[in-house]
Amino acid sequence: MEMNVGRLIPEFIMLGGAFVLLILEFFVPKGPRKWAGVFGMILSVIAAVVLFSTEYGTSLSGLFVQDAISVYFKLLFLIVTALVFYLTILYERHIENWRGEFYSLMLFCTVGFMFLSSSSDFIGFYVSLELVAITLYILAAFTREKSQSVEAGLKYIVTGALSSGFLLYGISFIYGTTGATGFADVAALVANNEGNGFLAIGLALTVIGLTFKVSGVPFHVWAPDVYEGAPTPITALLAAGSKAAGFIVIIRILITALGSVRSEWLVLVSVISGATLIFGNLGAMPQKNIKRMIAYAGIGSAGYLFMAVAAASPLGVGALMYYLSTYLFAITGSFIALVVFYNSEGSYTIESLAGLARRSPLLAITIFIGFLSLAGVPPLGGFIAKFYIIAAAVQQGLWALAIIGVLMAVVAMYYFLIVIRSMYLRPAVNTEKIRVDNYTRVILYGINAATVILGMYPGPLTDWVMAIAETLF
Repeated sequence: MEMNVGRLIPEFIMLGGAFVLLILEFFVPKGPRKWAGVFGMILSVIAAVVLFSTEYGTSLSGLFVQDAISVYFKLLFLIVTALVFYLTILYERHIENWRGEFYSLMLFCTVGFMFLSSSSDFIGFYVSLELVAITLYILAAFTREKSQSVEAGLKYIVTGALSSGFLLYGISFIYGTTGATGFADVAALVANNEGNGFLAIGLALTVIGLTFKVSGVPFHVWAPDVYEGAPTPITALLAAGSKAAGFIVIIRILITALGSVRSEWLVLVSVISGATLIFGNLGAMPQKNIKRMIAYAGIGSAGYLFMAVAAASPLGVGALMYYLSTYLFAITGSFIALVVFYNSEGSYTIESLAGLARRSPLLAITIFIGFLSLAGVPPLGGFIAKFYIIAAAVQQGLWALAIIGVLMAVVAMYYFLIVIRSMYLRPAVNTEKIRVDNYTRVILYGINAATVILGMYPGPLTDWVMAIAETLF
């Protein structure tokens, strides 16, 4: 039984950093922990560099696989982690206690993300998933002196435990049908078990459990309250990192392990996609709090990603990967701008953003670019991503989903334009300028540039993700 632990060096780097921060917390006096955020950012960069030097293959006796798609998703997770660490540095004043543990838990969560992307077995996948879930439960309720944060953590853990129950029950049915837990073994055995009722039950329960994790309808009710109540860096981590982790798992299970029985899960996934698109986008329209609006917009985004999964084609998987890249920059850039604003005004309401363009043009243009990219407006990255996903749906004959996707993109433009109107057309109650430090300026300029480049020059990333997607079929 070969271990090949050399393929896990990036994970060991992040895991070692998490333990280092825990140990240092015993010896460093109470106070700011911004150095821990810088340490986490440096670790993320080092792990990303090392990632490209690791060889492809399996490790841990087949529980772990390093391949092209896992490398791509790990790179996304490391970028998200670095940006969320910077976001935490900006937000740190609002965390009163145990700041070192806050940074450490984020590193543990990233390790879970990375192991999820390399899971090639139901057992390894579930252990990795619980590592992510437990750290996010704690982080969501971390500012325990705030009742909203405690409520967010409680709702998250209750719904998360329920989804884990569905997931385990579904996995047990799949194991009972095939006698295997490895994705490749399940794929080979499932091809000879079409029409098996127990397999269909296991498949349905597994999809339901995964739908909870990515806030798909009708298992989305936790998302708005958790997004609003959790510390803002954790809201960003949930929005960008957790969603990407959920969908790499869905790809591994539905396309790699259960792709041969697509006909049995296509209708369920398609219904979830359509319902998630409609309820997520319509739910965002009346929201007055930006974090809740982003939560509902994130639910809508999960609908597009489910559409890509339903297509079950190289174009669909490639479009999903492209979408998550554009989503990463749009979300993190918007949250960094919102935290800088919150540090000045102490509010996340749309009304409080009135006149922001005159008080801080950089913050306003960052939110403007991020939100329009999320809405799918050209020439930004989000437009290309949604175009690819809808094209994949049309290619596979999923016309109803494609039409819903186009209509809901128009709805998304409406509610995001409400925020933009407030920033640019309404007078500011407080006319004092909002200061943005030089480091934040550089990061925001970089994120804005990435979002525009992904929309105007999508070729290189498109070629990369499509080549990766081809390896799965």
